[in-house]
Amino acid sequence: MPAMATLREITARHGVDARGGFADRRLVLEDGRIRSIEAMPEGAEDVVVLPALANAHDHARPLRTSSIGGFGRPLEIWLHRLALMVPVDPYLAALAPLARAALGGQGSVMVHATRAMGLTDLPTEAREIARAARDVGVRIAYGIGLRDQNPLVYGDPAGVLAALAPDEREAVSQRFLGPVPPIREQLAQVDAVAEAVGGPMIDVQYGPNGPQWCSEAMWEAIAEASARTGRRVTTHLFETKYQREWADRNYPGGLVRRWKEIGLLSPRLTLAHCVWARPDELDMIAEAGCIITTNASSNLALRSGIAPVAEMLRRGCRVALGIDGQAFDEDDDALREMRLLWSLHAGWGFDTELVPSDILRMALENGRIAIGAPEGGMLSEGAAADLVLVDRAALDDDALMPVDPLELMFARANRSHIREVIVAGRTIVSRGRVVGVDLDAAHRELRAAYRAGLASRQGFAAALPAFEAAVRGHYLQRLGCC
Repeated sequence: MPAMATLREITARHGVDARGGFADRRLVLEDGRIRSIEAMPEGAEDVVVLPALANAHDHARPLRTSSIGGFGRPLEIWLHRLALMVPVDPYLAALAPLARAALGGQGSVMVHATRAMGLTDLPTEAREIARAARDVGVRIAYGIGLRDQNPLVYGDPAGVLAALAPDEREAVSQRFLGPVPPIREQLAQVDAVAEAVGGPMIDVQYGPNGPQWCSEAMWEAIAEASARTGRRVTTHLFETKYQREWADRNYPGGLVRRWKEIGLLSPRLTLAHCVWARPDELDMIAEAGCIITTNASSNLALRSGIAPVAEMLRRGCRVALGIDGQAFDEDDDALREMRLLWSLHAGWGFDTELVPSDILRMALENGRIAIGAPEGGMLSEGAAADLVLVDRAALDDDALMPVDPLELMFARANRSHIREVIVAGRTIVSRGRVVGVDLDAAHRELRAAYRAGLASRQGFAAALPAFEAAVRGHYLQRLGCC
């Protein structure tokens, strides 16, 4: 006997996506999709319905990094500070950030796993992350981190190590200078993870950490593997000016041009940041159909810069929204992130660079492509039933005069206004609570584990001031600063 279809009706006074909007509609959901959208003359709920937001670049970090002294530090020293966070239960480590993502209106999340917990083999860890995503109810892309060079700085670390006392050098070496698996073995791990957890709700991807952390041989192998398997690649590119300097020094003919030559540039490639990308590089990225994920809050928090988003769009690039684990208030609020992105790039005075529909396309449609879930991101029949319901009355609590809900959303919306989040037809957030998940308990357990684990990292913590000073000196010297 065939299974009965799962039906749900949603009525909404307003609906918004990147293509436009509607008023007074009944949406019928069936088996994870929008079966129909019908006119509703009266009685619709006072909500704004929009597709669930897609966070196209993140690392799903368990707790806020300002709690380990990460605030205001440039990426090149902030990254090393993450070593203070000891390996913990991978299920809890994924459950907490994915639950926060759901509370922030995200139905899809890129998990770029640049640092595995390493308590088990990688496929076993991936199963625990997949279980957390399933319990929360979000779709994820799972990018397996790949790297084989430059663990301390971009280039020769001899000067940095020489600046440290013997005990400091030992603590740093112990954390970062272990053996690196061969390229072939790292790529095989991606295949193993895909076999273990890949499916309709999880897209497994190659996740090379970035050009400065991967050798030319690794990039060639990844390009070949992606072309052969059809698997997406997600990586970082030109996030900081120091990465720009490294690329120009090591690729005098052009890094992006070299990636084009080896076949890495393709519609399967997602490039996070591109803060320091140049116009000719944006042209090549656009021509290849790559996706650029811009991360406004993260770029501000890590002092990386403001990406040329308007220029990206002018040159035909497909741009997606990312949060990168560094939302403005470290709360994974995708609605606020969308507003910040518009505020930074909309243009000044009467000059208009971006309009709200541009931002919605980044947050709703292009992000889903990057995550490997292209069907959806719009309010149309047959699209995936991944939706956010915003309480319009709470959004317009002043209620002085009729105001377009889209305008109010870009003026003030945040996760506190979300009434419900639905993914694949399933309610995963209801009135500020993640359904079926105890996020507070997960946070308590994680905090206890990290507090206890810090005792084992005291030697490294003591070495950090000298190490960070030496790293700072390395980069300032590279750029010819005093």
